[in-house]
Amino acid sequence: METARKVLGKHGPTLLVLGLGACALAFFLLYWSDPVNFLAALILVGITWEYVRINQKSLSLQQAQWEQQNRVVLRFGVKRYQGRAQLWVANIGKTDFLITEVLVRMKSENKILRNERRIVGSGSRETLALPDKLWTGISLISAFDVQIRYESQHDSGFSPARAFTLLVGANSGVINIRRGIDDTWWVSCPKCGQLAASMITEGLENFDAAADRQRVLESELKATCPDHASQWADSVEQIRQRREQQKPEAVEED
Repeated sequence: METARKVLGKHGPTLLVLGLGACALAFFLLYWSDPVNFLAALILVGITWEYVRINQKSLSLQQAQWEQQNRVVLRFGVKRYQGRAQLWVANIGKTDFLITEVLVRMKSENKILRNERRIVGSGSRETLALPDKLWTGISLISAFDVQIRYESQHDSGFSPARAFTLLVGANSGVINIRRGIDDTWWVSCPKCGQLAASMITEGLENFDAAADRQRVLESELKATCPDHASQWADSVEQIRQRREQQKPEAVEED
């Protein structure tokens, strides 16, 4: 049934035109010598066309409703719990889903893959552990991003990656959590190799967006070497002003 719905949704208009064209040709061959019957046949074709068109529209609407009801809709974030950071995942859709993987990236390391098997029911929320290395042994600031792989009966995929920044205390405990990347991101000039600028990270949703911005910054640093000017080059004054204006994400404490 699901396969038939997808085929009709994708090729329905084409099949409809071909079918009606065949019917019109058949009626013409049968009734072309009898004007009255031919006219009646044309009216019947018109009625059939309108009936099929309405059914096609209804089928498309049902297909859209079915896809909406079975689409995975999730939200996630990071909260503080007893000096540690935890990941929370909420299901705001109408179908249950299974978390199968949590991918965590730190700026200085490859992805940390954590295999999970956690079912999140519709309207519920689950909490998952994050790797201790995100804050253990870290001095002051730790930036990372998170991506979730999920599966359901009719849907599967990855959530968009989201970046977070931890403010870490002297005892390696998490003090505060901010959305986005609020860490120094040094970039070298590709031409001379000098550590030329700290990149502006404001507004970056994840490390992929940061990599895209870094490529632009590197291109501008190379083009202006040795002056190393760029629209994305940060300054000490800009960093100070931004952090004074910045508000931390509302952090939950269990």
